[in-house]
Amino acid sequence: MRVFLLGAGASKSYGQSPSGQRMPIARDFFQTFDKLEISANPWVLQEGLLGYLLHNGVRDPHAYLRTGVDIEALHSKIEEAREKAIRENRDFIDFMIENRAYVELIFIFASVINEIQNGPISNPHLSIARHLTPDDAVITFNWDTLMDRALAEGTAWRIDFGYGVTPRAIFSDGWRAPRQADGANAPKLLKLHGSTNWITAYPLVEGGQTVLTHDLDPGTLHIFESATEPYPCWAGRYMHGYQPFSYGYYPPNLLEVPGRAAPEGHMILSVRPKVPWRPEGTAPNDGLVSMPLIIPPVQNKTYDLFGSLFSTLWTSAEDLLAAADQIIIIGYSFPITDRQSNSLFTKAFMRRSSMPRIVIIDPAPERVAEKFRSEFGIADTHLLVLKEYFSGEFDLAAVL
Repeated sequence: MRVFLLGAGASKSYGQSPSGQRMPIARDFFQTFDKLEISANPWVLQEGLLGYLLHNGVRDPHAYLRTGVDIEALHSKIEEAREKAIRENRDFIDFMIENRAYVELIFIFASVINEIQNGPISNPHLSIARHLTPDDAVITFNWDTLMDRALAEGTAWRIDFGYGVTPRAIFSDGWRAPRQADGANAPKLLKLHGSTNWITAYPLVEGGQTVLTHDLDPGTLHIFESATEPYPCWAGRYMHGYQPFSYGYYPPNLLEVPGRAAPEGHMILSVRPKVPWRPEGTAPNDGLVSMPLIIPPVQNKTYDLFGSLFSTLWTSAEDLLAAADQIIIIGYSFPITDRQSNSLFTKAFMRRSSMPRIVIIDPAPERVAEKFRSEFGIADTHLLVLKEYFSGEFDLAAVL
């Protein structure tokens, strides 16, 4: 059994985007954002992020974000300030400055990815899919749906059962229940940091804790598959012209989902300011307002906000890594903000009675290769290191 582990380098291999852009890295995120048409769309909200920076002494927030600032470090700083405001029960206005910036960045992350992946099915990911058997698995820390579309095209994998967890509902020009099928005939896809096409409700703070605005089990998963016509979303701001597994800035609202009741003595008030430079949407706006379900690249990742969803996925990933005969790592560098990934491998390898064959494909593989030697105990006889970029032309058959 083989496991493919995909990092940012695998997403970077996608060069077929009509936008002309590749997936960004942490230090060129906003430069990439500027090159996308959506950056000029008034529905794509940035005021909260810019306001946060102004509030913290940045004189020209727009220019600051284009200086090569590490977007992961910035989001971590915002997240820390947000959590501190919750712990200290600070003034509501102060908390909202940090909270709005935090949520807006999640939407911007998802939007940039959706714009870039909104094109033909990825050839590099199709090459992976075509080498997979039903016993194999793909584990990814990426939010994009490049692998998802490739699996749906090249294998028996389907969105209804293929993520290792059962969704409550799937959006395909309307919400539907997942279809029952036997996933044993398809490879698995585990997305350990969520996905741009996974949908949840907004977070709010209640009793000093962050909770979700729906009144379901917090691990409840909704999944977006496709849309060819307008759907209900925030302020009716539906955007058309997207391939399956991708959508415009606003995902569809959650229908027939109960909202969280206000605490006793309180009421929930929704306010939407209208401004002349932001045109009104024409799609419906009923249902519970939704947002992408992704774990942002911050130091303290909020897996627990989503109940048992991510613990289930990480446990399944550990089981796969503990059993795999071969592990192929494509473009994953074990970044410092992903401390959990190091623990994942440590726990999985401690369970093993045999040494797997490790293949590392990366243009700068030295640090990762040394990590497998010194920290995970992989002998050079079981380690193949390929110092090159992954692409659609890469000969996977030669290394499997």
